[in-house]
Amino acid sequence: QGTKKDTKNEERAREKKEKERDKQKRRNEKEQAREAKRAARQARQYNGASYKAQAKTSLGEVWRIFKEFLRSPIETVINPGTMSVSVIMIFVIIEGMIGGLCTFSVISGASRGPIRLLGNLMGFSGVQGYNTVLGWIASACSGAVAGIVIFFIATGIFYFINKWVFKEFTPYWDFSRRFSLVAIPFTIIGAVGVLLGFFSQTTFAVLMIVGLVGTVVLTYEILRSAWYSKSAAKVMYAMLVGIFLFIMIS
Repeated sequence: QGTKKDTKNEERAREKKEKERDKQKRRNEKEQAREAKRAARQARQYNGASYKAQAKTSLGEVWRIFKEFLRSPIETVINPGTMSVSVIMIFVIIEGMIGGLCTFSVISGASRGPIRLLGNLMGFSGVQGYNTVLGWIASACSGAVAGIVIFFIATGIFYFINKWVFKEFTPYWDFSRRFSLVAIPFTIIGAVGVLLGFFSQTTFAVLMIVGLVGTVVLTYEILRSAWYSKSAAKVMYAMLVGIFLFIMIS
């Protein structure tokens, strides 16, 4: 009889220990799940802060290069310093957006500036005013995409000439980073034309031509510095061939 009681007590004690172990296991699993959620939340916060810091740094770098360009355009495009891919793309997207807005202004009538647009909206002119707003937004978005495509087409052509004609094996981004700055003259003039939309179409067209001339001059200076061992005639002919191919592809 005593042996049976001892056996039952041992079984109850063993069951109690097993229940305690199960409870402790469940508590550990819950604690691990909380720790995992806490770690994931901290990782998201860290990644978000890192992304914001990186974006802030890239925008600051864009502003620094732009100010240096205003002071000395040719020196800046020849030696802009280290440029990350994000900085290059920011320049390309901004230039493309302003180019898209310029195209919309010329096609729809250069007199459609922000002042007239605001007047249309405040005067409750209805569909006309809001169609203009949608046109500006669509032109900016399509211009950004077109700017990226045009950048890769232009740099791809000149990189092909650099690698296969002149046998210069420069990495692509090191070669092409300076081309993100060549459209700044066109962009500045285009931004002024878009903001001051009361210019006539003729005046606007003349300003765009001036901007394009500045872009071509900067392109020559970039290629001249990249192919400094080649003669000026070879650089000029290579640039003309590249521009011809670019226009044909575009």
